[in-house]
Amino acid sequence: MEHTHGASAGEGLGRQADLVFDLGFHRGEDSGYYLAMGRRVVAVEANRELVAAGRERFAAEHAAGRFTLVHAAVVGAAQRQKQAELLFYPHPERSEWGSVDGRWVSRNAEAHGLPHGPPVTVPALSLEELIAHYGCPDFLKIDIEGADEAVLADLSLLAQRPTYVSWETGKESLRAVFRQHRRLARLGYGRFRVVQQAYLECAAQVPCPDGCLWSFEPGCSGPVPELCGGPWRPLGWVLLNYSLLFCAYRMVGPRSWFRELARRPSPWIGGLPRRLIAWADGQHIPLPGWFDSHAMWTGARS
Repeated sequence: MEHTHGASAGEGLGRQADLVFDLGFHRGEDSGYYLAMGRRVVAVEANRELVAAGRERFAAEHAAGRFTLVHAAVVGAAQRQKQAELLFYPHPERSEWGSVDGRWVSRNAEAHGLPHGPPVTVPALSLEELIAHYGCPDFLKIDIEGADEAVLADLSLLAQRPTYVSWETGKESLRAVFRQHRRLARLGYGRFRVVQQAYLECAAQVPCPDGCLWSFEPGCSGPVPELCGGPWRPLGWVLLNYSLLFCAYRMVGPRSWFRELARRPSPWIGGLPRRLIAWADGQHIPLPGWFDSHAMWTGARS
């Protein structure tokens, strides 16, 4: 496993209250916030250019032993046993879309007309390996395009699990979203929260332990779960919420008839949808936005 000195090796350590795993570092939109909140961060990113920029951005935190950035692609344990390296497909326009999942790559090209760049080889890494080296985090954030579910499944392999887990649920499959939440419920995550991700950069600044105020960056995942606000919900409530959200995706989401009309050049056919979209964007109203789920360990099935 390629890594640099930073966070201490965690072989044999239990859950560490100040440790966060940031799987899907991107430009450090989340790692910067976690560090500002006084946490230690182990981040993983597959895009080598973003890794170089991230190590430069957080050089002081790295030197202080509070930050480690690993260049690798996180995959499920079963895939990791078969592969030491993977093909990673960066995206020339949307760096956050970089992925090792061929289906994800094809979807972006077909649905959005935005093909990925040529693949590059990157090291493969599993959640188990990270925890064996750095210890179990209190908070596990997952945003790794196309591989989130495999990492969630690997939570079943751990003797000790993070208190909080956050992941992007996606808009492709309601069945997959149900499966993810039910799997975590079986593992002892008894409470959940559905978190709107659109316009987080417009949210109010939040106080940090040193007295400074943090402004959320575009593309961030938002506050850590224990500070996110809003009630924690049982499994049934969350599944119903996602059922309604997927109805909204079908009506006004990226591949809905509404968005198809908006793409038509005719001012009579596409004009009204385009004006509605522009108005909602100007008012910072999600239409319908996109969502993360938070899960909290309770030690019992919900």
